[in-house]
Amino acid sequence: MTVRAKSVKAVAAPAAPAVEPADTKASLLLRKAEGSYAFPALEGVANQFARSLRDLLRALGAPAIQVERAGAEQTSFGDWSASVAPAIFWRYHAPPLKGPVLLAAARPLILQLVDIFYGGKGKLAGEREELTDAEERFAARLGRDMGLQLAAAWRDKLGLEPELDCVTGDPAKLAAVRADDDMLVQRFILRGAPFEGRTIVCAYPVAALRGVVGAELLPEMQSASSVDPLWSGALDKALRDVRMPVRSVLARPEISLVKLLALEVGDIIPLTMPRHVPVTVAGRSFAFGSIGEANGNAAIMIDHIEKGPDHD
Repeated sequence: MTVRAKSVKAVAAPAAPAVEPADTKASLLLRKAEGSYAFPALEGVANQFARSLRDLLRALGAPAIQVERAGAEQTSFGDWSASVAPAIFWRYHAPPLKGPVLLAAARPLILQLVDIFYGGKGKLAGEREELTDAEERFAARLGRDMGLQLAAAWRDKLGLEPELDCVTGDPAKLAAVRADDDMLVQRFILRGAPFEGRTIVCAYPVAALRGVVGAELLPEMQSASSVDPLWSGALDKALRDVRMPVRSVLARPEISLVKLLALEVGDIIPLTMPRHVPVTVAGRSFAFGSIGEANGNAAIMIDHIEKGPDHD
């Protein structure tokens, strides 16, 4: 800073000017607190993520669910992973963080969500250690969806794009995180039957958060939009509630006119069930699935999602 010298009489020394942080934007992400560090930007991230989790769980079949955000805390990875066990862990590669982002949920919550997704009431038949293939696929899909919601929550803070790279029930398989590593933990408590009191937990390695102090936070003008956020939010909510007709044709038998005219009550028309059946949404090809049963209900398990002009 350049100061112009003036020929004046000696005066009392002015008070020292306030020293701004070397990177004012970065200070919004990290601040030195008494004996530790504070991460003020994570407050807004957690609030947005809580709303996104609520919308995601409602879309999966729990329309009355609410998500309550608890206060953040710092603890070691070993203590945290032990406190949530038995759990399903999702690990995300999330540059510019020099470390993973972790999510965890109690294993019974996954079993309940699968039951609801396939038409059940979310009741647990019993606790078990291993997940079925369908439950593992569902857990991976849920992890990818939560990663998208987490990216959206970070969008106006830092260009964080979490990519799911591990789904496991064994915390020892979460490489790059040691038992004594400090973690910043955010808890999201589910309210409403049948998930009352269940939690989903998000954990960041403290060292990874401290490592992005020099990172360029997104400019405030970039996060500001010319679109009215209230209008945008109302439109988004309205679109999420739109019901689309989903249709699948299981069989198309053909019989002769003679047999058709001769049909009587009690006669049987044989059906040949295909291995895979198409699923259409609003008249457009959406996916292919396998016919089966889940929780006593007839069901179709999606095997393949269509890509192309009919599906964006």
